[in-house]
Amino acid sequence: MSRPLPTVVFFAGAFANPSCFDQLSARLEKAGYSTVYAHVPSLNPPDTTNITTSKDSEQAREGVILPLLDDGKDVVIFVHSYGGVVGGAAAAGLSTVSRSAEGKKGGVLGLLYLVGNIVGEGETLLQAVGGAYPPFIKQDTPSKGLAVIDPVMETLYGDADPALAPKLEDAMVPHALAAFETPATKPAWAESAFDGRRAYIRTLDDQCNPLFLQDMWIQKSGVEWTTADLKSSHCPFISKVEDVAAITIELIKKWQ
Repeated sequence: MSRPLPTVVFFAGAFANPSCFDQLSARLEKAGYSTVYAHVPSLNPPDTTNITTSKDSEQAREGVILPLLDDGKDVVIFVHSYGGVVGGAAAAGLSTVSRSAEGKKGGVLGLLYLVGNIVGEGETLLQAVGGAYPPFIKQDTPSKGLAVIDPVMETLYGDADPALAPKLEDAMVPHALAAFETPATKPAWAESAFDGRRAYIRTLDDQCNPLFLQDMWIQKSGVEWTTADLKSSHCPFISKVEDVAAITIELIKKWQ
């Protein structure tokens, strides 16, 4: 009997509610894949003083990933941008290989980074982007400890339909700066169990995480990634949703 199709767990980038994946999720669901959204405490928190990226990862691990695995499900981790920091750490030690060796059902089948931030153990995202915030990150906005991106369309959605601008600009959510300034824990991508099961989709016209940064992260990781390229801005799940869905399904089939 063939195994059921894996569940795709989505980790959104900073400044975004995971509902940004709704179009992509619908296409994967239509193809038979269940999808789940991971939510992080660092997205517009009422109190920024106790926010860390490791708390984001721990909440996703305990509240989203482990319950799926304990239910015997195989999972694919799909991350976008800052979601790579969170999802990478949340999946550590949970590969299907590791779980099987422990006599446990379910496991993380593969890691798919859509222009995901790749950070090492003990590294902050701010360090990974060069130690200084880019000019489009407006710090302490709308209040101390939070930030937003401005301009939204030029930075994130350069190839999206201009008619979507009001909706996409309204979807900008403040994010806690502490998420970018606190160190990440050990990432899953560093594990040999994910050899042949880690993929990176490069966004060639990205104005948020430029291509040179993406290539630097991949090289610096010191592990092999299957790569695919999209001629798109930072958020192709809005502008090229069919392409992202096709790449995702093709990768998952290989991992199965």
